[in-house]
Amino acid sequence: MEHVISAYYDLTHGVGLAILTPAWMKYVLNENTKGRFARFAREVWYVKEADEMKAALMGIEKTAGFFKRLGMPSTFSEVGIDDSKFEEMASEAVRTSGISSRAYVKLEKEDVLEILRGCR
Repeated sequence: MEHVISAYYDLTHGVGLAILTPAWMKYVLNENTKGRFARFAREVWYVKEADEMKAALMGIEKTAGFFKRLGMPSTFSEVGIDDSKFEEMASEAVRTSGISSRAYVKLEKEDVLEILRGCR
């Protein structure tokens, strides 16, 4: 997803990831993925929460907070991106990558659109 955004807009990869990563994490968090996200939270952010879903959510928040402390933007509006190209970018992200066939959580165009909308 981020490669497409950088292709359409003058953003560095890191800025795009700072905006997209927390939104993607929230979108794909579910009963099947909570264990991996909880492990991430515990091993990267030293979260002590025993409940996997709560730990996962804490890890996502700590990740977003880390990007903020670095001075990174957290929304597309902060970098001047509106939703006018979301449809096209979502299509391109699916077409030009393995996001729908070999990603950790497979995503289709509608999924990518929801993630992009979550970054506004």
